[in-house]
Amino acid sequence: VVKKPTNIDAMVGLKRTGQIVLGQHIAGFDEAVAYNQRETALDAWHRAEAWDSKLEAVGVDLAFPEAKRATYESVKNAFLDASYRQANILLEQEMFDEALLEFDAILKLDPTYQDAPALRNVAFCEPRHRRGVLAQEGERFREAHKEFADVTATDAGYKDASDRLAQVLEDGRFTVALVEFKNGSSRLNLEVKIQTLVEQALMSSNDPFLRVVDRESLSLILQEQSMGLSGLTSGGDVEIGNILGAKALLKATVTTCDHRQSRLSKSYQTGYEQYQVERVNDEGKKYKETLYRQVQYREFVQDASVDIACTFKFISTTTGEVVASNTLYGRASDNIRYIEYDGVTSKFFLGGNSGAQTGSAARQERDRLLNGRRAIRGADALTDEAGQLLANQIQTAVESELLTLVP
Repeated sequence: VVKKPTNIDAMVGLKRTGQIVLGQHIAGFDEAVAYNQRETALDAWHRAEAWDSKLEAVGVDLAFPEAKRATYESVKNAFLDASYRQANILLEQEMFDEALLEFDAILKLDPTYQDAPALRNVAFCEPRHRRGVLAQEGERFREAHKEFADVTATDAGYKDASDRLAQVLEDGRFTVALVEFKNGSSRLNLEVKIQTLVEQALMSSNDPFLRVVDRESLSLILQEQSMGLSGLTSGGDVEIGNILGAKALLKATVTTCDHRQSRLSKSYQTGYEQYQVERVNDEGKKYKETLYRQVQYREFVQDASVDIACTFKFISTTTGEVVASNTLYGRASDNIRYIEYDGVTSKFFLGGNSGAQTGSAARQERDRLLNGRRAIRGADALTDEAGQLLANQIQTAVESELLTLVP
């Protein structure tokens, strides 16, 4: 019926068997009602409604027993009343998880039932708020942040959760300052590019406690202190941290940047060109036979890559110690491969061990090579990509350290 709605036989068959299946669901509902199994009865009724809607969507109208709907409403109301009483008892006993399940079942049937939405919020938020308070008092900032964030996402006005969330973020905030990166490579101004990429990566971090002193703020602070950026290398890291209001400094040196690009290599390859010849069969009738002859085409190949190495140090301004130090590498590469053929390209085919490759996949490969990119990516584009990969690695390394530094 889905594939061909005009298939009358299929429609008739679906209506007949669909009515039988609907009857089975209703029979299950009747049986559950008889045994006072309210939840089972409601499930059976909802399956019946879903089945009826499913067939209605493809044009089959079943005879739904609307006369039984009053019985369904009676069962539903009794279920809601009993579940609501049970949920309140569980809530009073501070069995929050169990109460939450009851309230969810109620709201699934009736989203506006009495004050169930508000009580459901209490069942969800209260245990998380309590765990958040304990974690906050124990300075377990990440745990507290998660609990209060869950509470405020459900009910932003629940008790003092929003204020506590803001306080946790303030107390656990870890500010990092990127001091001027150095360049040990032969590529001019590469350190500026890498520092910008690292700064952007850190500022886009999902770690809620990470804050970055951006370059503009850094320069402003230093101007107020009558210091130059070069002054950061002569003073102690602890004093620098105090000046910048940072708990850690990120220093880095780009040690190498190697750009390699091969010459565009050109070679001649053997392909096949399709042509037709006229033949005469035994009956004297003419026909055309398709044949293939060898032809030459030109293939071009070129490769390029950029490799960057960068050594970074993550220094605590509280102790002056190097928290983490590592050399990371970023690599970006590109290659082009394309072909040129001077004849009619629609009659041209690549060659293989068995001759002309005329299959669908071979034709797609031929077209891809004929239309292949001619220009390889330049050094600047590859350097940007390699630098971004490097910045992402530094971001990951810093975030990993923060999991320890901010519990």
